[in-house]
Amino acid sequence: MENNTNKPPKPDNYLVWAILSTVLCCIVTGIPSIIYASKVNEAYERGEYDKALDSSRKAKNWAIAGPLIGVVFWIIYIAIFGLAFLGGLGSSSF
Repeated sequence: MENNTNKPPKPDNYLVWAILSTVLCCIVTGIPSIIYASKVNEAYERGEYDKALDSSRKAKNWAIAGPLIGVVFWIIYIAIFGLAFLGGLGSSSF
């Protein structure tokens, strides 16, 4: 029987955040997040705790990057088309 008392706690794999980021926002950053999230459990079960921690950190960073990129994209999108709309209203001669 294996003694699990010396094992460090399993790091969070952020799989839920990775899936939400992929489905709701950015598939480009969501896919790497899902891949790293799946590597956390594998590395932990093999006893590679440093690799599990590194994969967990990367999964979290990719999951956070997706919504941030989405917010920046929408701000730029609204700014460009909002200014174009306001410019169109200002130049109309009705």
